[in-house]
Amino acid sequence: MRLFCFTCTGFLYLMASLLMTTLLMGCKGKTHLPDEEESAETDSIVFDTTATDSVPETELVVPPKKADELFDDFAFAFMKNQYFQKQRIDFPLAYIIDGETKRIHRREWKFDRMYSMEEVYTLIFDSAKGEEKAKDTTLKSVVVEEINIDSLRTKAYRFRKRDGEWRLTAISEQNLGDSENSDFYSFYHKFATDEEFQLAHIADPLTFSTFDTDCFEMVDGLIAAEQFKDFAPELPKAKITNILYGQTFRNSRLRILSIRTLSGGMESNMQFRKDDTGEWMLTHLDN
Repeated sequence: MRLFCFTCTGFLYLMASLLMTTLLMGCKGKTHLPDEEESAETDSIVFDTTATDSVPETELVVPPKKADELFDDFAFAFMKNQYFQKQRIDFPLAYIIDGETKRIHRREWKFDRMYSMEEVYTLIFDSAKGEEKAKDTTLKSVVVEEINIDSLRTKAYRFRKRDGEWRLTAISEQNLGDSENSDFYSFYHKFATDEEFQLAHIADPLTFSTFDTDCFEMVDGLIAAEQFKDFAPELPKAKITNILYGQTFRNSRLRILSIRTLSGGMESNMQFRKDDTGEWMLTHLDN
């Protein structure tokens, strides 16, 4: 009788031990903490949810058809969506450098963010009415220029609207002096980088317009030439952009330089006129 009780007790003890071991092993697997090296590696991983370079093309959403109505809407999507960008390029793409044409095949194309990576971008118009062309839904061709002032080179992206869709048809690079607007580009370079030259090319007094947040309306006035830098935005110095909606710059003595952010949170316009001596002068600031 004692032997039987001992055997049962031993059996029960053995089963309890096995059960406890199993539970401990299961708990250990669930509560394992990474060591310091693993933790440091995990903490260092940062996911960039805005960079489309790391997103598979098949997961990118194609913009709606209405994005083709205005070129600016199309351009925003073209610069932000790498899948959409590839679909809107005529491959093999003509790439013309100083008159020599090369071809870029689809597999060779690298996503080009264009001016969307800049803090601000610029537009240059040849008349007050020229600004209205940006809202023209009947446009068939547009050229986006990147002007590298430091290297004195221009890069032009040529777009055409075909069957209701905007497409990049060619890219060209040339010297700054070969551009139709090279005269103003050269002037702007000095205006943005040389304070003495800048002051000498500002009308004194300078007409000035700004939005009064107290009465919610535009207010016009005059400021001294020396006050320009106190009211004007920071001028881009190394690179500017321009979108040609149809302006040619051939017969106009007026240039309207618009400095904007892509989000639309800031816009400042400066009017330059060429005087009788052939010098460009800043005549109005709208900030």
